Amino acid sequence: MWAIFGVGNGWKENSVANHTVDPTLRAPHVAIYDALREAWNEYGFSPSKIELRNATHYSITTVNKVVKDLKAKGYITAPKFQVRQMKPTDLDRTLSIAPLPPWEALTPPRKYFVLEKRKTHR
Repeated sequence: MWAIFGVGNGWKENSVANHTVDPTLRAPHVAIYDALREAWNEYGFSPSKIELRNATHYSITTVNKVVKDLKAKGYITAPKFQVRQMKPTDLDRTLSIAPLPPWEALTPPRKYFVLEKRKTHR
């Protein structure tokens, strides 16, 4: 299934072919995984756990538990004692708890991180 939707000034193709349905996951798992994958695809680096907390609105305890669970299931790699090194094992994979409806490919993905241009004082 392929869908095309507008992004910025151009068009982007959205594939749901590389999608994994895992009924053992919960909503925080999917949201945190999507936020982590978005950060890697958009900006090329991993957000900190505090940034994941702020982006997904889950507690830091939930973020820590979800990262541990996703690592155990093999969806992400996260070396111990290294900040900003979490990375999805497959940057194209999407996760969900239940099978996607057929129109899912037509909806643009949710944005977790938005970089804002700040005014500088001179």
